Formats: sequence, structure tokens, C-alpha cells
Amino acid sequence: MTSRLITTWTDYDNAVQEILELSASTLQIFDEDLSPLKLERPRRIAALRALLAANDYHKRLAIVVQRPDFVRQYSPQLMDLLKVYAPTLTIAQSPPHLVTLKDSLLIADGKHVLVRFDREQPRARLIIDDVHECAPYVRRFEEILAAGGDPVSAMTLGL
Repeated sequence: MTSRLITTWTDYDNAVQEILELSASTLQIFDEDLSPLKLERPRRIAALRALLAANDYHKRLAIVVQRPDFVRQYSPQLMDLLKVYAPTLTIAQSPPHLVTLKDSLLIADGKHVLVRFDREQPRARLIIDDVHECAPYVRRFEEILAAGGDPVSAMTLGL
């Protein structure tokens, strides 16, 4: 059980990779637009694919974004995963009343968390292997998810 403060973007970037690699069954992500997470990097997409590809109905990747345009325009590999692995993978846009939230959450298996306190700053807390310390962040994500929102579709609509 460890907890450490992250204060630089480099350390934050390394912590994102660490959380992705620790995720064995569930991953929950809340972020403004996913851009700071750099999920399109090969190692990160591989970690997401490994999580989703396991033929286990308990596996789950839930993503909530405040602004989905970045995901739609600049995350083609993530959108491909959405096409292949829905409903195990869900991406939703949070409802308008949550647009003022400034934090970011990555929660792996309910026992590993990376929480960035303000989307403009790298300052974050990384918690590894501590269900008790992670519980408030898990509840926060569940509340965000329960607030509703619109699903992001992998299908492109055209005229």
C-alpha cells in the first residue's frame, strides 16, 4: 500500500502508465477530454486492449469525458476499441451541470487510483493497492456516472 504526491507532468505521465498496467479487471476514467492521458500511445492502447480482450464478462472499461470532441477527432484507436468491445467499453459525455468539475480520475480495480486535482496542473495523488484510501474516489466516479450523460458512439453519421 503506497501513496505518493505527483508534482510534474513527467511523473503524472508515468503514473498514468502505471495505473493502466495495474488494471486487471476494471478501469474507470473521468477527465475533461482525455488529452493529458495520451491513451493513443502504443503501450497504453495495448494495456487497454489487453484488459478488454480477456474473454471475461467481469472486465469493464468505463470512460466519462466532459468534452468528447478530442476523443472523436484524435483518438481513432480508442474509437476502434469502442467498436469492437462495446458494451464492455463505454464512453459517455457527462451532463452539462458537471462541466465545472476540474479533477481527473483513473481508477483500476477499485484499489489503485490516480487523481489529478485540477486539470490545469500536474499535481496529483497516486494510490497503489489500498481499497480503503481509494473508496472515496470510487464513490465519486460512481456519482459522476450516475448523473447520466450522452453515450459517445463509435459510429460516424453522415448524410
